[in-house]
Amino acid sequence: MQLPLPVTLPDDETFDSFIPGGNDEVVSLLSCVASHSPDWRGEPALALLDAASIPLINLVGSSGRGKSHLLYAMCHQLAAREIPHAYVNFTDVVTLSPKLLEALEQLPVICLDNLEAIAGHAAWEEAVFDLINRVSETRFGMLIVAAQSGPNASDVRLPDLRSRISAGLTYQLVSLSDEQRGEVLSSRAQQRGLSLSAQALHYLLNHSQRDLPSLMALLDRLDQRSLQEQKKISVALVKRELAEDADPSAS
Repeated sequence: MQLPLPVTLPDDETFDSFIPGGNDEVVSLLSCVASHSPDWRGEPALALLDAASIPLINLVGSSGRGKSHLLYAMCHQLAAREIPHAYVNFTDVVTLSPKLLEALEQLPVICLDNLEAIAGHAAWEEAVFDLINRVSETRFGMLIVAAQSGPNASDVRLPDLRSRISAGLTYQLVSLSDEQRGEVLSSRAQQRGLSLSAQALHYLLNHSQRDLPSLMALLDRLDQRSLQEQKKISVALVKRELAEDADPSAS
C-alpha cells in the first residue's frame, strides 16, 4: 500500500524543485528520512529523531510556506524507491471516515497534511491520537505531520493528542524572500517549458499577491493563456491577467 486515497500528487513538487530558503535543516532531515526508510534507525543524521519518544516530525507554518510540497516530495522519493507509505489530506475530513487511519502504523512513513482541519471533530482527533500511540508502540514507522499552528497553539481540543504531537520534533518553516519566490517561479516555469522573461517575472512579483499558492495559481493561468494565444508570457500578458483578476467581467 502506498496511498490510502485516490489522490494524484503534483509531479513537479519534489525535493529538487523546493527552494529551502531558511529551511535547509528540515529539508535535509526529510530527504534523509525518505532516502533511508524503513531502515532509518541508526542513521547518524537521524539520531535526534531516533531518540525522540515518538518518531514524529511536525512541519509548522502558515499557508504557502511549503508544508504540503515537502510531504509530496517525501512521497515521490519513497514511491521511486518502492517504499510503502501513506498520504492523508485532512481538508477532505468531512467526506472521509476515521477508519481510514486504521492499520497505517504498519507502513514505514505516514504523512498527515493540514492537521488543523480535524480540530473539533472528536472522532478524528481520537483516531489520530490512537494512530500516534500505535506508531509509538510498534516503533516501526514514523509520522510527518503538517499544520498551520504548533502543538501548543493548536485548536485541537483533545489534550492528549496535543501532548502526543508535542513529543515529536517540531520545525517552524520560514517564508521565502522575494528573490527566492522569484527562483521558485522561474524554476517551475522552466520545468513546464514556459518562456518567462525577467521583466515579466519582476512585474508579476511586484504587482500580484506574494504568497506562493497565489503565485503558482497565477502561473497556471498564464500557462493556459500563453498556450491558447501561442504567445510568450510577457509583461503585457501578465498585466492583462491581473487586470481580469481585478475586474472579472473583463474576461
